[in-house]
Amino acid sequence: MRLTPIQIRKQEFSKKVRGFDPEEVDAFLATAAADFEELLRENMELRAQKSAIMEELQNYKKLEDSLRSLVDQAERTAAESSESLKKTADIVKREAQMTADQILKEARQEMERAKVRLAEVKNLRETIVKTIRTILTAQLDMLGSLENELLKQEPPTEVLDIKAIIESIEKSRAEDK
Repeated sequence: MRLTPIQIRKQEFSKKVRGFDPEEVDAFLATAAADFEELLRENMELRAQKSAIMEELQNYKKLEDSLRSLVDQAERTAAESSESLKKTADIVKREAQMTADQILKEARQEMERAKVRLAEVKNLRETIVKTIRTILTAQLDMLGSLENELLKQEPPTEVLDIKAIIESIEKSRAEDK
């Protein structure tokens, strides 16, 4: 189950004697929810950027296919034409190939930058999840220790049994009569 910022903000914990300060817990949850919400927003933005880059890459690939098709057509025309047409076709082919290579190079560079950005976001997300998990584990350990300490303590021997005192008083009154 994935957590949402709303779930983090609305999370409630049971109250225990000498438990955590509810205001501190609420403040921490609010901060965690805000950070988590920001990460979700950034993740959505990066996904949108990735989609735009992938769409642009598809356009570049279509353009490349078109350019390659144009090159093939130029080669056929050059083979069927006179020597001057062959020279012209070679020029067109070289320019188209250079353009296609440049477009491919730029598209690959942009795709690599997008991969790096995506990897950075994934690493950041993993770091935040690990940090939150570590904090929560430490808090649960502390809560368990506190609970164990409270369960091990014996009630103080100074606590007087009120019923025994009342019986003792009534007994001494009965003896006095």
